[in-house]
Amino acid sequence: MKSATHNLFSIGLMIWIVTLFGDPLVILLLLATVATVLTNALIDELGHANEDGVKRRTFLTHSVITAPFWGAAVWAIVLIIPAASLGIFPPDPVLLRFFASLGVLAAWSHLLLDSLTEGGVFVSSFQRRALAHFAYDNWPLNLGFSVLGVFLLFAALLA
Repeated sequence: MKSATHNLFSIGLMIWIVTLFGDPLVILLLLATVATVLTNALIDELGHANEDGVKRRTFLTHSVITAPFWGAAVWAIVLIIPAASLGIFPPDPVLLRFFASLGVLAAWSHLLLDSLTEGGVFVSSFQRRALAHFAYDNWPLNLGFSVLGVFLLFAALLA
């Protein structure tokens, strides 16, 4: 999928999930947006290798096993640590697990979209699987998930 599609879908999904648990602070929504974009960027930047001039996904970040770690780490760095140090909310093990879980979901949302493309995602260190075999730049698919992300964002903000 295109980078913009990953971001629109993931941001909409993450903000929608955050608002399901109550009325969050605006700073929390902004930090969640930054954490989501950085999670997607990290997965794509670290997770591709050039093989004979062709970009290929790697196990490092495009795996159902490793991607959750990257998402949780990004959310911890971007959201948990600054918010706790600024006193937005106290360091709390429950909140830490909640935000780390959101990072895991952000990473898995990235993999969900990638699993619909011909490259698939790694289900083990040597085996990739795809739920479908669309091209990454399939415009109806990219448009559909982008619209779904925007819909989720508006549903969250209007709730």
